[in-house]
Amino acid sequence: MNALHRGLRILRAINDGHAQVREISAATRLPKSTVARMLETLVADGYVAQDDRKGYHVTSRALTLSRGYNAKEVLLKAARPVLENLRQHQIWPSDLAVFDQDAMVVLDTGRDPGTLSLNRTVGSRLPVLVTALGRAILGFANPELVEHTLARLARSSEPFDAPAKNAAAARRLLAQVRRQGYATGDREYQRTTRTLAVPILVNAVPVASLNIMVVPSAMSMEQLVKSLLPALGAAAKSIGAALSQTARGRGAS
Repeated sequence: MNALHRGLRILRAINDGHAQVREISAATRLPKSTVARMLETLVADGYVAQDDRKGYHVTSRALTLSRGYNAKEVLLKAARPVLENLRQHQIWPSDLAVFDQDAMVVLDTGRDPGTLSLNRTVGSRLPVLVTALGRAILGFANPELVEHTLARLARSSEPFDAPAKNAAAARRLLAQVRRQGYATGDREYQRTTRTLAVPILVNAVPVASLNIMVVPSAMSMEQLVKSLLPALGAAAKSIGAALSQTARGRGAS
C-alpha cells in the first residue's frame, strides 16, 4: 500500500508540472532514490515518459486512471466513424488493436465474409513482434517500454515471441518502423496475409494501431504500401486527432 501511495503522489507531482527528479522529490517529500525507482516502474508501464532533457511527463495512458473513464470505449467512439469510412472505400479487411502487456488485443475488426479466412474476433490476442499491429506500437513506444517488453517476451515460451531473444535485431526492426512511419508483416504470423499497419498517436504517444490486410497473390509488399498507406495513415491521424480533442475537452471540464 505504501508503494501505491508513493506512486500516485509522484504521478500527481508530474501532472502538476514537476518534471525533474529533484523537483518531484521536493514536491512529494520522498527521497530521490525512491522517486527514481518509482519513475522506472511508471515509465515501464507506460504512464510516464522521459523527454530529451531528462525530465518526465505524464502520458495519455494515465487518462485511463480517471474516474469513470473507459479508454477502450473512448477509443472506439473516436475510431468507428473513421473505420466505417475506410472500409467503405477499401475491399480489404482491417483491425484496430491496443497493446496489453505482452500482446495486441483486437478491439474492432471488419471483414466481409469470405474475403479472408482468418479466425480473428474482437478480444483476440495477437503476438507483438511478428505482427504489423505490434510492430507499429513498439516502433513508436518510449525506449523504456520497448526494453521492458522485449525482456518480458524473451522469457516467453511462445514460438511467436522468440524474436525477442535477439534483442538487437528486434531493436533494429523497430527503429526501421519508426523511421519509415509504418510497419509491415509478410506472412510471418499468418501465411495467408500481407499486412500494413500504422500507429494511432496522441501527443506523440502510440495508443493503438490500425492495419489492413491483403492476400499475397493480390499485390506485393511494395504495391501494398504504395496503394494503401495513404488511406491507412489518414485514418490513423483522424482517430488520433479525435482522441486529442476528447482529451482536451475532459481537461477543460
